[in-house]
Amino acid sequence: MAEFSDCPMTSPPAEDQYYGFFPAKYSTAYLESYVDDHVYAGRSIRDRILFNSYVDSIARYEAPGLADSRPNPDSHWIVSYNTCHKVFGSKVIDATGMTSQPQIPSLRGSSDFKGKTLHHKFFGQEEKALLTDPSAQNVCILGGAKSAADVAYAFAKAPGEAKKNFHWVIREDGNGPSAFFNAPAMSRRYANSNEGFYNRFLASYLPSAFGNRWSLLKWLLQGTILGRWFVTRLWDGSDKGLRSLINYQRDEGKDKGFANLEPDTSIFWQNDSSGVANRPDYLSTLATKVQIYRRDISHLSANSITLLPRRDLSADEKPLTIPVDVLIYCTGWSAGTTLFPPDQASTLGLSVPLDAVDPQTQKHWQSLEKTADPVILSRFPTLRRPPAYRKIEPTQTPFRLYKAIAPPTDVHSTHSIVFLGKMVVGNNFRTAEVQALWAVAYLDGRIKDLPPQAQIEKEVAETVAWDRRRYLNKGELGSWFYYDVVDYADALLEQLGLDSHRRGKGWWGDLVDPCFASDLKGLTWEYMEKYMS
Repeated sequence: MAEFSDCPMTSPPAEDQYYGFFPAKYSTAYLESYVDDHVYAGRSIRDRILFNSYVDSIARYEAPGLADSRPNPDSHWIVSYNTCHKVFGSKVIDATGMTSQPQIPSLRGSSDFKGKTLHHKFFGQEEKALLTDPSAQNVCILGGAKSAADVAYAFAKAPGEAKKNFHWVIREDGNGPSAFFNAPAMSRRYANSNEGFYNRFLASYLPSAFGNRWSLLKWLLQGTILGRWFVTRLWDGSDKGLRSLINYQRDEGKDKGFANLEPDTSIFWQNDSSGVANRPDYLSTLATKVQIYRRDISHLSANSITLLPRRDLSADEKPLTIPVDVLIYCTGWSAGTTLFPPDQASTLGLSVPLDAVDPQTQKHWQSLEKTADPVILSRFPTLRRPPAYRKIEPTQTPFRLYKAIAPPTDVHSTHSIVFLGKMVVGNNFRTAEVQALWAVAYLDGRIKDLPPQAQIEKEVAETVAWDRRRYLNKGELGSWFYYDVVDYADALLEQLGLDSHRRGKGWWGDLVDPCFASDLKGLTWEYMEKYMS
């Protein structure tokens, strides 16, 4: 599943795989090869990339007196980069995604800290030096997602680890630690848990906002009282079974606080995020070699971090101070953008600070989303009963993009800009390929059945309202579609009138087979035949 349809990935050596999961270096090698092997008009993809370049800003070209300075009068955008360079474009594809800007929490005393700090974005570049640095005796990792677990595992498996101390801090007032999925699938039909998850059969068990047509199975499971009862029992049983398999209360982890990794909410809601235990010793290594805390942070000092007492224990518990040489922030990504000024970013449907939005614009969208909320609850009654969780008040507006790609203000205008990857999903390869095809069709003006503006805004508002109900805190940004890869990709291709990805398997295979990259192989030719012949 970690490949594009036009270039199958060479399978990594068996000794480097665990139920089909493998180190990221093989994906890196695949992408390096991909940009060299794809050549168009005598130039490879690599030849077309400006490396070591920093984009300063993207601005809409609205200076009629300077029209003669444009190489093309149809240029709608100016991209400024490396301080003094500019390019003009009639179309812009912003593919910066959701993982460009590290999010670093503001901690009291951070300016006093003398040790080394870095965000996990840069861990891959510095991993070898960090793991072998003799001065890095006390390592502290902040964050509750799978990236934090991976960093902790890397340190715990490094040479000389027995002489070092590894601390992993997950704050109490956040979403909690991510859930772990087992690598093996629950059915022998699938090679691993990913294959078992990304198929249309399981997608029927999800209250997804994407797609206009419900299959009979999806209607039975989501549209009837008996079906919803069955789905709820299934998810509750899966969550209970998974917790039992992971065994957060295991004896070998009691001294290290392994129980602190147990998620706060069920895997159905994804409020804690999730990840796969993709090594045979992954969990046992974390349980025995990493000290895990579930506490809020008081402050940093020159060579230490101080944690507050836990809320659920006696008031007699004291703050805990931990010596730290290396502090690694596995704290996610900023949803904002530095490429557009806030007012323009808001107009384009991007996430901006709440205080940067025009009040009338905010009032307009809030009204639409308030109207959309009961519609979503009527369509998906299961979402009326969320679990108890810590509500985190948002500081940013949600993304408001049509199909999570196009600014609503542009849909019936110039068709000149799209945003790719402004979402969090479980399989980025599939969504990247399908989004790219939809974006090309949109920019070229080939999607002829685009709904009226009011309907565009209604759909965007319903997507935001659904995301908030479906994924709780994670859904506040309107961009968390973690379980919805299959339905989302199918919905985009359905709008394009393409169906080759669903041919040749029969109805049963279409329902239960994993959605592999190879299924998409005929889409480009189908698209060219439909729109360019």
